Amino acid sequence: MDLSELTLSRWLSPLLDGRCRWGSYTVSAGRYGSTSQRLVLYPAGISARQRRRVRVWRGWTVLGLVAVFGEFVTLVEAGAPRLLVITSCIGFYVASTLVVAHAAGSIRRGVLELTVVSSSLAPDTRLSAESRYLAGLASTLLIAEESLACGASSPADHELVWSSAYSDARRHLGAGR
Repeated sequence: MDLSELTLSRWLSPLLDGRCRWGSYTVSAGRYGSTSQRLVLYPAGISARQRRRVRVWRGWTVLGLVAVFGEFVTLVEAGAPRLLVITSCIGFYVASTLVVAHAAGSIRRGVLELTVVSSSLAPDTRLSAESRYLAGLASTLLIAEESLACGASSPADHELVWSSAYSDARRHLGAGR
């Protein structure tokens, strides 16, 4: 492995790995007093490689379109006929989507995504309970991640918390349907 690979890996690793092994938690404010919370949980026990592949799959809509745009610009600048440009771009997007989906494998179907959107204009006790549930689950996972990072817990302990949170979220989703 040469120096360029180490540098590229150092820059791409945080982007591909994400902040947390277990997934992500985002809270965003919207218009007119709405708040959106989104918790994404990967199945416990997946490897770093599997997690990267699932993250690429989840972002493929945008990443794939950026890649197709690059192909489009390259072909147009090379003076390719319109029909070739169009068929090439469509073919590339379809083929690359299939490749990325295959690389992510069955794990992509196991990813849980829980979202709560609430508004301060119309209070709803059910939504506030859901918001507290998501925040509590995310807090538990973030604490486990920090404990692992500082060496206060082992990878096995972290995996146990992650697995428990994933199972709980899966049951919670099943009860809500």
